[in-house]
Amino acid sequence: MNTELQLRIDALSEEIRSYPRPIAHCDEQLSGLIEERARLLKELNSNDEHGRCSPTATWTNDGGFNAA
Repeated sequence: MNTELQLRIDALSEEIRSYPRPIAHCDEQLSGLIEERARLLKELNSNDEHGRCSPTATWTNDGGFNAA
């Protein structure tokens, strides 16, 4: 999931970098791109802070009740 988020963030960053300069400061589409990138960065950072799996998923992947 983090890889997918990072790929989308990279694509948005490239789109923002190549956005036409003369109208960038007043263009709603650019604002939307920047907001989406910020949201994805926040989600990516949240995933990094909390790990990739919930405690229940980690417990299940470690064998749950059948753990050695």
